[in-house]
This record gives sequence, structure tokens and C-alpha cells, in this order.
Amino acid sequence: MSLKKWLPGLKLGVWIQLLPLLILYTLLWITAWEPFHLSLDTIKFWEYLIYGWTYAAAVYLLGLVVLTRYLRAWWLAAAFAWFYLLLYTVNGGFIHNMGTMLNPYFVWVVRPTAGFAYFADYITGWVLVLAIFFVVSGFLATWLIRRNKTTLMATPPWWLLLLAALCWLTPVLRDRGIFRPTAIAAEAVHAQLQGAWREDQTFSLRELVKNPVMILVRAVSSHRLKPLQPRPASDLVALADVLKKWHLPLGQRKYAPLGLKPFTRIVMFGTESLSLDFLAPYNKSLPPDLTPFYASLSNEMFVNYQCVALPTQPGLSVTFNSHPNVGGLLTSGYEASLIKYLDAQGYDTYFLMSGPETFLNDNILFKKIGFKHVIGSQTWLEDPRLAPFVEDRGLMDQKLYGLALDYLDANRDRKIFIKIMNCDTHSPTPRTVYDGLQYPPYPDSISKATDDPQAQTILRGIFRHDYDVGQTIKKMKERGLFTDDTLVIFTADHNFPHAEALNQIPGYPDTYFSRIPLAFLSGQTLPRADLRQLHSQLDFAPTIAHLLGLPIPPGWWGESIFAPDQNAPSVSKLGRNLIVTPLAGGSPQTISIDHPADAAETGLVTLFNSVYTNSPTIEAGTSAGSPTNSE
Repeated sequence: MSLKKWLPGLKLGVWIQLLPLLILYTLLWITAWEPFHLSLDTIKFWEYLIYGWTYAAAVYLLGLVVLTRYLRAWWLAAAFAWFYLLLYTVNGGFIHNMGTMLNPYFVWVVRPTAGFAYFADYITGWVLVLAIFFVVSGFLATWLIRRNKTTLMATPPWWLLLLAALCWLTPVLRDRGIFRPTAIAAEAVHAQLQGAWREDQTFSLRELVKNPVMILVRAVSSHRLKPLQPRPASDLVALADVLKKWHLPLGQRKYAPLGLKPFTRIVMFGTESLSLDFLAPYNKSLPPDLTPFYASLSNEMFVNYQCVALPTQPGLSVTFNSHPNVGGLLTSGYEASLIKYLDAQGYDTYFLMSGPETFLNDNILFKKIGFKHVIGSQTWLEDPRLAPFVEDRGLMDQKLYGLALDYLDANRDRKIFIKIMNCDTHSPTPRTVYDGLQYPPYPDSISKATDDPQAQTILRGIFRHDYDVGQTIKKMKERGLFTDDTLVIFTADHNFPHAEALNQIPGYPDTYFSRIPLAFLSGQTLPRADLRQLHSQLDFAPTIAHLLGLPIPPGWWGESIFAPDQNAPSVSKLGRNLIVTPLAGGSPQTISIDHPADAAETGLVTLFNSVYTNSPTIEAGTSAGSPTNSE
């Protein structure tokens, strides 16, 4: 084979094929500009921009050349172009609405049988712009391929194959520490590497420049979501040095009793997409009259409680299992679930949701976690008193909260745990239609805080949510349900996914994961704790067990927020990396899941991929006691 066959063909008919791709590649980066906080004045931006375009163009042209040269089918090349451009459009939509690219979870979970309204809300104006440019680019690509098919047939593919292979190999060598592209780029332009640059921005750029075909392959590959490996807790003895290195509390532990009366009624407001930075006074840039009820919890609110997983199913999986491996949890048996633990203690467990039970198979997943009753809008629609209030995504929150009180009332003499999963605050746009319900007028301070219509819609939804929750607690007290044996929890399933509108809300952070609320109320006095201490969703399950006076399972990664001498870090997963944030502060550490650097990192990855238990999995039992036979 002569060297000439490996050299690029410079004919215009080949390079012009890149025009449709350039349109959507540019739109992808424009879409990512604010959610990923990109900046022109950094070496990394230009390094990743050029690398990403080179990789995208090499694979695109390679597909066109191979299909026209060897299969002699220009229409197959056109179909490939449409498919390739569609992947860029889909990823642009994910970034716009979710602040992330397509990943394995979204492919694993996309089995909806109800709840189209949830998807319809993601068809925003910018998504329509992306869709229009996709169609235009697709037809343009088809015309260019057909017009230049002879030129494409004559183009040797070998240099494109080599270039695509080198682009694929570059991050592999980087992750193994063999190749440092940023250092090379900085030296080439005689620039300084020092400067303001957050690690999470690097992860965002790494996701942004991945080839869309590789993203899709990764997302649909079953090996990317592996069940956790069940191991006996005794195996943790051999990992004592690893636990000490990372300050992880896994294993046997004992907390001093808190001296509380037993709780027989537990109500968890796990509010949808509720960031703490939506609430005044925890975000001091927002007007005080926005959230007066949450403001009244200032002596109970933990102000550094961090989300480590989103959206809903991942966020609640981490919350109820105190384990950071979302993919492992979703595909395992939830061996260490808090809900199963509560069931074993005699609690009747309810998951009351606004949306349809079968949306994304919520009814299956949350029963797998251990809930005995998962009840949603498909049930509420059967009640003529509730059906008029089921609109858009599901039952309006005000009615859902009233139902939760009814379930409490019907179970006064029984142990009960109720998780309330609302929908009025759901991203990307909270509910705007509340027909038949009464609310106070919106405060003028909302329009003064921001002039962005989408940001105003979010804050108005938060204002009405605050009103609903405050009124529910008031009614709970009036009905004699707020007693010494009642525990009320205020938190969220995850923070609001970072979309462009959040940048228009004063004081809102520019991170993918952010703070969410955590506060506890009861008729009896609860113990005090440091409200400013760093905590995460990993700490939720140990905290509930501690409040109930129950032993802490050895496989839980978090610690009770009421325990003395806490030292457990916050652990989250970004891409194929673990981010370990020390409790005492300091810079987060990044550990590659695929290429751990030493024995300590290898041990951490082993822990991440395992669940440690003392006994066989506790399975949820059954019991009665609901006000209606409606699930």
C-alpha cells in the first residue's frame, strides 16, 4: 500500500460534507456554553474544541467514505449522516434540559408506559431550534452526498481511519497517565497552565467532546450498569487501610442513643428538583417573602447538604441506600435499603406520587427498593373528587399533601412511613396551571429579582410550593397528627438540573451538583447538630436509623448527621470518575474507576462496586391499613 493512499484527499467535494456537521457541532457548544460555564480564555477550551471537532469530523467523513466507496450506496451514507446529526441534536437537548450528555441511565430507564407530559415539557423553544437545524442540516447533508458521491467514492479512507483511531486512543493514554495533552497544548502556545479552572469543568468538556457514536455505544452497553457485588461485611476487615485512607465509615459502628421517644409516624417531603438555593434566606440574594415557611426552619435547616445523584430514581436510590454507585443500585436488589429496614421494623411504607405509577416503571423500581404501596395519578384519576386536579404531569401538590394527611389519619395506631413525591416543582418548568385551587398572589419581589421569564416561572412555582408545605404542616397540627411520635422530613430527590434559566436566578451556584434542603420537625424536641457541616445524600439513611435508635448497617457509606466526630467524605460519580470531597474541606480528589492509580484507589473502586451486608437481603413484607384499596 503506497503512502499516497494514507494521505488526506483535499478535494472540495469531501471537505464540503462537513458543513452540516459544523452547524450542529457549533449549536452543541452554544447550548453547553452556560450550563458548562465555558470560557474562551483558557487553554483547555481551545484544546477540547479542536480535539472534539477533529474527532467528530474524522468519524463522520469515515462513515460517508466507507459507505459510498465500498457499498456503492450514497443513500446509506445519507442515512448515516442523518443518524450522526441526530445524535448531536439529542445531546444538545440533554445539555439544555439536564446539564449533561446522554448516559447509560437515560437509556436504561426509557421504558415509559405513561406520563408523556413529563417528556412534552422538555420540548422547549431552544430544543425546537435544534430540531429545525437538524432537519435543515440533514437535507443539506443528503444533497451534498448525492452531488459529490463520485468524489467520495474516490477518497481513500485509511487516513480517516487512522485519525479516528488516534482521537479514540488519546483519552485512553491520558487516563493512564501516558499522555498529557493539556501540557503539550500549553507548551505549544507558550501559555501558563495556572489560572482559575474548576475540575468539574474539565469533566464537562471531556463529556462534550466525546464522539456521539461512542456516547451511544456506551449508553446502550449493558456492562456500563453492573449490579453491585454482594459481599459479607467481614470482608471489610481486609480493606481497613482503604477505609482509613478515605475516611469511610463502612463496617460495624455504634452511635450513642439520642434519648428520643419512638417515632411511629414518619412523613418525608422529598420534593422534586428542589435546590436549597431556591429558598430564602439560605440564598441571601433572593427576597425574604419568596419562601416564608422554609425561612421559619432556619434553626432546623442543614445548609450544606449536597446532592450527589440525579435525576429522581438515582437521587432516591442513593438517599435510601447510602451508596454512591447509582448504576449498581438500579440494577441490583437494593440489599441495604433503608425502606426494607423500616419494613423489617414493622413500618407500613407508602410512596405517594403525583405522576403516573408506571412512568419510567416507578411502581416496579420503588417496590424493589422496599415500598409496599406505590400510588400515583393512575389511581387518583379513579376518584371523581381528585380527577379534576390531575393535569399535565399529575395530581396537583396541594391535593397530594392532603392525601398524605388522610393516610396518616387512617393509620394512627400503626407504624407508617410516607414518602411524598410531588410534581409541581418538576424541572425544567414548574406547574403554571392550578385550576380550582386557592393561592395568595405572587409577591412583586419575584419580578424584581430577575427579568428572565423562565427564571420567574421557577421562582413562582417555588413560592406556591412553600405555601402548600406550610399549610400542610398547619393542618397536620390542627388534626392532631403532629405529635411526639411524628417525624417530618423536608428534603429533595435532587437539585434542579442546571439549565440556562438558573443563571438568571440571583445567587444560584454554577455547579452540576448543588445543595438541597434537609430539615427535621417533630412534636418532641430533636437533638441539635452543626447546621453548617458538610453532608450529602449518603448521610440520609444513617441519620434516620440513628433517630429511630436502630443499628447502622455495615454497608452504608454515610454517617448520621447527629453523630459526634463525623469524618465521612461526600462521594459522587462524574463520568467514569469518583469525586471524593473531604468533610473537613480541601480540594476534592478524582479517582478513575477504570484506571485506579494505586492500591488505595483500587480498594475504593472495589468498595464502590460492592455492597456489604451482615445477612441475606431483607425483603419487604405486606400489610394493610390504607384509607382506600386503591393501588
